[in-house]
Amino acid sequence: MTESKQSSVNFVTFEDVANRFKGKSVAIVGSSPSCLKNENGFIDSHDVVVRINNFKTKGFEHRVGKRTDVFYSFFGSSVRKDRDDLSRQGVTLCMCKCPNSKPIQSEWHERNRRLTGIDFSYIYKNRNHWWFCDTYIPTTDRFVEMFSLLGNHIPTSGFSCVYEFLLMDCDVYVTGFDFFSSKLHNVNEKWRPGRQDDPIGHSSERERNWFKENKHKMRLDGTLRDLLV
Repeated sequence: MTESKQSSVNFVTFEDVANRFKGKSVAIVGSSPSCLKNENGFIDSHDVVVRINNFKTKGFEHRVGKRTDVFYSFFGSSVRKDRDDLSRQGVTLCMCKCPNSKPIQSEWHERNRRLTGIDFSYIYKNRNHWWFCDTYIPTTDRFVEMFSLLGNHIPTSGFSCVYEFLLMDCDVYVTGFDFFSSKLHNVNEKWRPGRQDDPIGHSSERERNWFKENKHKMRLDGTLRDLLV
């Protein structure tokens, strides 16, 4: 990364992001196969298109669209997106799920030497020269808020994305979420769950229950509506 690109990065607050999208229609596109059920052109008809982690569009444009305005991710090492490709796709804002801190304590993670599951500062050390556009990093309090809401379980990137956008004054459409019931993610890749003995790992059932309680706040694709009956 050149010095000029590094100097162009602007770290923004949640309030900055909320003001940017006030009154806008926002499509949040998850990566379950159900995202392929959208009508041609529907996703890209929104003012803002948000995609998550290792999203795919190539070969699926007729259903998932081409545009990506916002890239939302936890930005760990498994996220393979290239910054130059994202820039070419039109990304003007990166939004991070994790704070630049160690927001929670877990004896299990300490004992098993899995500190990256509770201390997220490594992400920002590794990505120090990666950022290329306006970038939002949540506060520790915001992350703990979501963690507590799920009964002390780490939220998925998709959950965090929807949660934060529902705090803004915008019209939210959600597609491509099935709480891993299809056992697929990134449209057509096999999903591998985390360790079952992780006491704070993702909880699909808790996230599904939260969506069910808050479904009136967003527009949903058909698959998600059926899952939340």
